[in-house]
Amino acid sequence: MTARTETVCLIHSHLGPALSRLGCRVAHLDPPGGTASLPELLAALPEPPDCVVHQEHLGRRLVLTDLAEAPCPTVFWSLDTHLNAFWQRHYAQGFSAVATTQPHLRARLAARPSRPAAWIPWHGAVRPFVPHAVRPDALAFVGRLTPERHRRRWFLEHLVRFGLAHRQDAFGEALGAAYDAARVVPNECIAGEVNLRLFEAASSGCLPVTPRAPEGVEALFVPDREAFYYDDVLELDERLGFALAHPDLAERLGRAARAAVAARHLPEHRAAALRDLMAEAGPPPSGPEARASTALAVYHLNRAGQLATPRADIWRLVADAPGTPPVMAARLQLALADGNRELTAALCALCLTRPELAGDARSACACALAALRLGDGATAARAYVGLLAASGRRDAPRLQAPRDYLLFFAKALEGVGEVAAPGMPFDPAIHLPETAAQCLIAAKAPAPHDPEIERRLEALWRRLPGTEAERVGLLSDLTLRKPDDWSLGLELGLANLRGYRLEAGVEEVRLAAATAARLAQSERFARRLAAADPSGRLSRAAFGGQTA
Repeated sequence: MTARTETVCLIHSHLGPALSRLGCRVAHLDPPGGTASLPELLAALPEPPDCVVHQEHLGRRLVLTDLAEAPCPTVFWSLDTHLNAFWQRHYAQGFSAVATTQPHLRARLAARPSRPAAWIPWHGAVRPFVPHAVRPDALAFVGRLTPERHRRRWFLEHLVRFGLAHRQDAFGEALGAAYDAARVVPNECIAGEVNLRLFEAASSGCLPVTPRAPEGVEALFVPDREAFYYDDVLELDERLGFALAHPDLAERLGRAARAAVAARHLPEHRAAALRDLMAEAGPPPSGPEARASTALAVYHLNRAGQLATPRADIWRLVADAPGTPPVMAARLQLALADGNRELTAALCALCLTRPELAGDARSACACALAALRLGDGATAARAYVGLLAASGRRDAPRLQAPRDYLLFFAKALEGVGEVAAPGMPFDPAIHLPETAAQCLIAAKAPAPHDPEIERRLEALWRRLPGTEAERVGLLSDLTLRKPDDWSLGLELGLANLRGYRLEAGVEEVRLAAATAARLAQSERFARRLAAADPSGRLSRAAFGGQTA
């Protein structure tokens, strides 16, 4: 699209007033959740727009269909990419251009370098400044605590010692008022994401103390001038203690954070970035890519229980899409879930006879695991051997049980980047695994204390922020079975510290040091500790600055 954007059609977007102030004519559409044909929606407008922007609605799942027939470029702005990439990475392929609030997920959402993709973060708002001297709360945090959020519970329990004021649900003006009453806002993230809370706190002139993740977050607010950043609970405590001991400095940083919002992080700034992205967008993709995009988005949302789509409609979309490995994996899952043994067997046979499917870890995994569900070990073995042959390997160690297949395909899927699907509620009794993590979870279900599975799953989670609670559970189990492995104890201590469990983390590090000393391996332990603790903060907390 050219830079002469005159009319923009916004779907579920709040940036209309800001775009209007930039000179755009704005049309709004607010369809209900589900699926909706974009050309049919646009037919209700008085004139075709120059561009369509679909902004993710956090409370209303919507998949636009027939994107290829849109009369103009299309843009998708993902807000919660860190929890929705499992379906949005497919959905985004039907758009001319994409944007995300998460800098580290931009390339994953774009999928191919030629698709324009932008990091467009959350934003703040202009709020009156309340002097810190009259704010009643030293620290405040607004965020929902649910039973599955163990890490957030540990975060909140730890911060009681600092007098944290916690509110579960506050929205709009009530949320702004909660932060207007606080001087410092410690932030916690679900999966290492840039979240809205950072901008809400800064808008109220609080000092944000936020995780130093993902890479790029420090570009939003200048470290030590507009915000404090931390890596674990030790650094968080140090930052909070300093801020509370220096209230004048905390207010100065809070004012600077609020000024940064006014200068760089208002709706106008995000609208300008969106307008620049629209100028780069060309015609929407068409043909097989567009059909696969819609089919896989609907399939994955339905699989996650987030989109109530009739099974016949899902089958129609998936059957019309090209038979790529992800589409074949979806067809196998659907056939198996329908209890259609004949169709499942036919799809497995197709995967085995087409080289581009037999040699792809995604379709080979679906084929093998679906065959095992049918009790067809011969077909599962052929899928395994076919994938090995495609990679050039001649040796094929015999796989005996479903566990063997799950461990093999966990490694294969990890090798092609299918590591995990945060936000996707996986049930190994229902779903076929599609990622390395899901394979390991499925293998662990009948053998909850299998040390090899636990070690591999822990190593995988170690790469994914926000999984500290799961890692603590796995490492606790592993250390009980291998009490002389001090490296496991050290990792358990570090996981506890990243999960806001101060005392438990420090104690585990001390125990690991004692084990290393008993085994005459203190020098190795000291080197590992120094690599994990370059600031020396942990060493001082655990050993008072003495050598471990």
